[in-house]
Amino acid sequence: MIYGILFFLSLFIGLGVFFDSVWLPTRRKDYERIAKLAQLKQGEIFYDLGSGTGSLLFYLAKKYKIKGVGIEISPIFYLYSKVKSFFYPNVTIKFGNFFYFDLKKTEVIYVFLPLKVHPKLKKKIEEKVKEGTKIILAYWPMSEWKPCQISKKENSATFYLYKKEKGHL
Repeated sequence: MIYGILFFLSLFIGLGVFFDSVWLPTRRKDYERIAKLAQLKQGEIFYDLGSGTGSLLFYLAKKYKIKGVGIEISPIFYLYSKVKSFFYPNVTIKFGNFFYFDLKKTEVIYVFLPLKVHPKLKKKIEEKVKEGTKIILAYWPMSEWKPCQISKKENSATFYLYKKEKGHL
């Protein structure tokens, strides 16, 4: 039993090597901090780039009635969250690399990805995201962007909130 659990855990985490990212889920204890930072409103479109199991989206969709969109590149996490999304009509899970998806409709973007992804992500957001979009980054700030707000808590993640206004972040 324990070997089976260890096998699946190493499989999930190890798959990140093939997709240039390792799965590190956002902790459930941070979901409310993210919601508060985003100042979520009912019906808002919330994208989770690299959504993993989709747990954050399912939580926010249920509690705040947002329209959640998760984009996941790992086939295992995609299938898991896609099946679960059948029970959440306001959550859509998409398979693939989020760099190839249109982000123009989003109102909030959440990202918990390694720093090596930031330069390409920065360019995509600056060029393809509409004015007024809120961007929340977990753990690491985006270079050259000035956060509107920072949420720090001892022994927990730091979250950085940015807002695209007048073409700038």
